[in-house]
This record gives sequence, C-alpha cells and structure tokens, in this order.
Amino acid sequence: RMEAAKANPGRRTPRRYLLSGLLRCGKCGTRLYSATRGERRRYVCMSGPDHGGCGKLTVVAPPVEELVAAAVLYRLDTPELADALTGRSNAAAESVALSDALAADREQLDELAALYASKAISTREWMAARRPIEDRASDTERRLARLARSDALTGWVGNGTELGSRWAELNLTRQAAIVSAVVDHVVIGPGKPGARQLDPDRVDIVWKL
Repeated sequence: RMEAAKANPGRRTPRRYLLSGLLRCGKCGTRLYSATRGERRRYVCMSGPDHGGCGKLTVVAPPVEELVAAAVLYRLDTPELADALTGRSNAAAESVALSDALAADREQLDELAALYASKAISTREWMAARRPIEDRASDTERRLARLARSDALTGWVGNGTELGSRWAELNLTRQAAIVSAVVDHVVIGPGKPGARQLDPDRVDIVWKL
C-alpha cells in the first residue's frame, strides 16, 4: 500500500480504520495516526515533523474499535442522545460520503508520513505529495462543518440493540458515519507494560451527541 501511495499519492486508498481522526494521545493530546505493521493494524502517536506527538503511545486497532462501537450502540439507546437530537434537522446524505472521503485522505497522509519516516521519499517529495491531499481534506472539512451529522443515525436512535445485531453486516463507511455522528473524539491512555489485552480504562470517549 505504501509503494502504491508513493507511485500515485493523489489517489485515495481503501479505508481500513474505523476511528481515523478520532483518537487522541492520552500523554500529549495529539491525534493518533493509523499505521500497519505487517497485518497488524494500530493507532500510534507519531513524533517528528508535521506531527508533534510524543511518539510514546500505541494501541492495537481491533480491540479499541470494538469497544468504541459497543459504547456507541449503547449510547443510541440512552434518553440523553434522544434529547440531544431533539429539534435537529436531518443532514444531507452527502455527509456520509464526505466523512469517508476525509478519513481516506487522512489515512493517505498517514501513509505518506510513514514513507517519509522510513526515508523512502525525500522531504520535497513528501511536501509536494501531501499538499493536494491536505487541500482536499480541508475542503471536505469545511463542507462537513456546514452539514448536520444526525442523518447517519436516522432510524437507529432507540434501536441500538437492533443495530448491534446488524453491525457486522454494515460496510466500514456506514459504521464510521454512525460513530462519527455521535463521538467527538476518544482519548487513549497509556497502557501497562506486558499487557496482552486492552484495558477499558485506557479509553475515554468524548461524546458529540
């Protein structure tokens, strides 16, 4: 995937991460980046240019994605969420496509950063490749800011249990749209050395709705 990104940095790659752009480092507060080591998907705090993170926190992707998804499904059945949506207009379906495009662009930027970190591309190549992607992502963010995001939840508020039974059948785009409609960001705390499972106490969800 990284070599493909180097060959054609303007092309979007298929999305693989449910929580792209939503996770924050509990040590330094910066955004965690999606990264793959072999077949293992992770979210990592990156140090170095254009990141500014501490580089001291990593979390394996599947367990935290499963935990956040379960919390979102529970949240859909709470009266607090129903109250938060009262009086809100439905958003255009366009927001789902925009959310996925933004996440794909963020993952593309993550890949470019990894290429630069491994010295596979030069600083000039990295800066030239990232500029059009960042411009496109900024435009998408502005368009999303003008849209309400509650359309992704249509039919599911109060039906989190039913949605849970169908969650695995939804594609990643739909799952991510539902999560991002409810979650503002998630803070990931430091893990304990040698831990083999995700400690739920590491995960602090900040709700949007």
